[in-house]
Amino acid sequence: MGLFKWLQKRGLAGMIPKNAYEQYQKWQRKDATLSESEISQGIFSLRYIMGNPILNRKEVYRLGSYIESDFECESLIDFCLVSLDIEGHIDPSDGKAFYNTAEIIIEELKRLGFEVVNDKVSPFVDKWNNHIFSYRR
Repeated sequence: MGLFKWLQKRGLAGMIPKNAYEQYQKWQRKDATLSESEISQGIFSLRYIMGNPILNRKEVYRLGSYIESDFECESLIDFCLVSLDIEGHIDPSDGKAFYNTAEIIIEELKRLGFEVVNDKVSPFVDKWNNHIFSYRR
C-alpha cells in the first residue's frame, strides 16, 4: 500500500465509513426490520438535518443541493459518498480523486464487516449526475 493511500485511510476516507458503520449497527440493533435504505436515509437525516452539524458556507450549499433535489441515500455507501461530498468537498466531478477515495471507503466498510454486495459507486454517480450536478449548475 502506498503512503498516500495509507494516509487517506487514516483521514476522512477512513473516518467516514467507520462512523457511518457504527451508526448503521446502532440502528440495526434497535430495529432489525429496517432496510439498508431506511437506515441510510435515517442516518443522513439525523446527521445533517436534525443533528445541526457545524458546516461552512460551501458545505451548507452542498447539503442544500441534496435536500432540494430530494436525493435519497439508498445504501450505506450512498451515505458515505454524500458525506464525502458535503464534508470532504470531493464529488464525482473531481474524477480520479473521487473514485480513488470511494474505493478506499468501500474497502474500509468491508474491513469493518459491512457486507458490500456489489460496486455501488456507479449508481451513486448516476443519481448524483441526475439530481445534484444539474442543481449546482
